[in-house]
Amino acid sequence: MKSIAIIGAGVGGCTTYLFLKKHLSPHIPDLEIHIYESYPPPPYLSRSHPKSPSGPLDDIEERPNLHSNPTTNVTTALGGGLGLSPNGIRVLKTLDPEIYARIKASSYETDTFGLQVSSGRMLGSFPAGGKRYGNGTMIIMRAALHDAVLEKVDQKDISFERKVKSVVDGVEKAKIEFENGETVEADFVVGADGVWGKTRQAIPESAALKAEYDGLVGIGAFLDEKTTRNILAELKDKKNVVLPKSVMTMTFGPSAFFGTVLDVSRLNNAPSKDGIPENKDLDRELPFAGWWSTFPMDPPPTSKTPFSDVKGKVLANHKGWTPLITALIENSGVGGSGEVTHVLPRWITPNLPKWTSASGRILLAGDAAHCMPPDSGQGVSCAVEDAMTIGLLCEAIFVVKGGEEATDQDKLKKLCDLYTKLRKPRCEYIVAEARKRGDMKRELNVVEQTIRNVVMWAMCKIMPESMMDAFYSYDVETEVKKALNGETPAFKGKGKVVVKDE
Repeated sequence: MKSIAIIGAGVGGCTTYLFLKKHLSPHIPDLEIHIYESYPPPPYLSRSHPKSPSGPLDDIEERPNLHSNPTTNVTTALGGGLGLSPNGIRVLKTLDPEIYARIKASSYETDTFGLQVSSGRMLGSFPAGGKRYGNGTMIIMRAALHDAVLEKVDQKDISFERKVKSVVDGVEKAKIEFENGETVEADFVVGADGVWGKTRQAIPESAALKAEYDGLVGIGAFLDEKTTRNILAELKDKKNVVLPKSVMTMTFGPSAFFGTVLDVSRLNNAPSKDGIPENKDLDRELPFAGWWSTFPMDPPPTSKTPFSDVKGKVLANHKGWTPLITALIENSGVGGSGEVTHVLPRWITPNLPKWTSASGRILLAGDAAHCMPPDSGQGVSCAVEDAMTIGLLCEAIFVVKGGEEATDQDKLKKLCDLYTKLRKPRCEYIVAEARKRGDMKRELNVVEQTIRNVVMWAMCKIMPESMMDAFYSYDVETEVKKALNGETPAFKGKGKVVVKDE
């Protein structure tokens, strides 16, 4: 194998590149691995980038789940914030300790999520990781995580503003055609181009399945220090206001859900002058507060819908909820420095019959293969697990260690078969679990609300420490070794994680 093309420079595409460079390139010195991205580069990369044409990108198609406009670049297109789970954190730590250090410094880390009802009554705490798994969950701006991996990609190996028109499977090569008329051939193509990507069209069994709106919309904001301090000062004089003890609190009501990220201790320790942060690099500064609301909305807004158009709807859905929730919504979208707002209709891909092409030359990864509902908290973690799996399998299959040499065609088919066995059952299990969680955020009658609240209260009281093993204990390297040895790989993690020395 001489050439690998990766379509999409999101977190999944960049980590796939980095794992291939780590595990395959040292053994195949002349191997070319190249990323093709439809968006322009982020501002901190030079506009004279050798693989990026000058001028703005025209005619950006509407992409639900992406905050896009005619000046959008690959980083700002990635939306708001996310929770990076312990299993995903371990993958990134294995990939590059510098990436791990960067995201750790740019995130809140928590071992628990607080659960409450709309009145503010606490139901308990839900595990978000901790010593058993090596890390808690890191709450991070998606753009900050993306920066951390994108900056590790050699600039000569990435072409921006290359919008894919089609991908065609072939016995000898796979062919990529771009909308500007250019074409590229590669021995192996990884489609990390998301839920609306074109790579899936090269796999006939899955090409006809389209993303579906799941009936819920996610709307939220991330606020700077000054706005957050003003909110807390406003609440200080109100009666019966209890600030959350957990960094992240999840609030469930009759017809909506509200998540809050607020670290009061950080505010108490943050150096500032008149409520203005001393760090002026606001694009990368971790917000001091964040929130997101999930509720049914039909027809859905688009990702281009201004926050001001839906702010009233959000307030109406959370009328009578805790004073903190009301204050967070009211103080969003008012133009605070460093503020980020987002409107994200939730689009979900049905389980795809196949993730790989007949020749084995095309493979789907990340959201292109399994668009996770955000309720899973596993979207990015599963994408980087995919990337590590691809890197380890390629090293094991393409690096000859004695014995009879197989053809590249046979190796690619083996790679795709093992990748499917390893990743498809796990991701489909997580999607199914996430959909159950999402159902708790839809409109419920009084009886259904009571049952939901009692179940969550009981889980917080009696849930064993191992409750989240299936998600958090999963070890990519262990399962890849099983698959290579002909054993059936597990799709759930099990047991306490053995933390390697940093």
